[in-house]
Amino acid sequence: MRKVTLADVSAAAGVGVATVSRALGDHPDVSQVTRDRVRTIARELGYRPSVAARALRSGGYQAISVVVPDAAWGWWEPVVRAAFAAAAEEGYQLLVHPVAGAAGGAASVVRSLANVPTEGVVVISVPDQDGVRRACDDAALSAVAIDDTSRTVRFPTVSVANRHGAREVVRHLIAQGRRRIAMLVTDFNSADVANWGDGLFVDERLAGYRDALEEAGVAFDEALVIPCASPFDETAKEWPELRRALADGLGVDAVFCVADLMAVAAIRSVRAEGLRVPEDVSIAGFDDERAALLTDPPLTTVRQPYEQMGRLAVELLLRSIRGDELDESRIEIEPTLVVRESTAVAR
Repeated sequence: MRKVTLADVSAAAGVGVATVSRALGDHPDVSQVTRDRVRTIARELGYRPSVAARALRSGGYQAISVVVPDAAWGWWEPVVRAAFAAAAEEGYQLLVHPVAGAAGGAASVVRSLANVPTEGVVVISVPDQDGVRRACDDAALSAVAIDDTSRTVRFPTVSVANRHGAREVVRHLIAQGRRRIAMLVTDFNSADVANWGDGLFVDERLAGYRDALEEAGVAFDEALVIPCASPFDETAKEWPELRRALADGLGVDAVFCVADLMAVAAIRSVRAEGLRVPEDVSIAGFDDERAALLTDPPLTTVRQPYEQMGRLAVELLLRSIRGDELDESRIEIEPTLVVRESTAVAR
């Protein structure tokens, strides 16, 4: 059925569209008799006013936006849910805008928000810091980033304390008697890393790995840091780079994956070399996304503070919208170690 419009109500009531609009909106210039007659006709015709238009007219519509990255890796989904709840508590709608392969990436998505009734934007993962910053300024939008991929900071930025989290998980492996701990990292020379900036999170997690070794008196061995191509490829069966390291007799007794998505292929690689997980080789990750619960065995990992990051980003954004001057600096939230069956005491 065709949607009933103000023009339809106007024709049936024999008054102008403006009068219909004022009658439905309790405008004082319209008599009670006309108001009642217009509302009766509108009800009989099945007219339903636009909630959004009504809110915009009354000044009661408040919205902020979040731009999510163009990647299959969905770690940001619980962040968005927490941001949605935090925005709702403050009377704001949260509009979600995926990059989804848009030409120009996140910057072009932000520019398009100039035509959207939104007051500010949270951008998740910002490899193009300068471009996105310019787009926010051009659209006159307050902005906050949730990002740990780029060394450059051009926004108030929320991220996980990557170095702290990596240190905690490697400490856990060492406490279980593991000493030959390999770390699987991103090979930025071969991987598709368009969404991951200059790899700050990888360097920070590697630094935490080295911190834990040093404090335990375990010598750092460069050969145990293993770069892998396409580390976020969910279809990867094995990591050839890890299999070669195991076959070369490096004596690996644990593997720390820079991200949970690498863990399934790591487990397969270890088993392909005739080793058991976790009896012979413990395996741990970082992020605690859904993949961590689907591995066999379930994965020991570092849980990112997704809910806190989403809520803090909204809090900062609303402060900016309300006039607070915020520093273009990074706020790091400590993650939590989650121990599951993929790690065990060394035999």
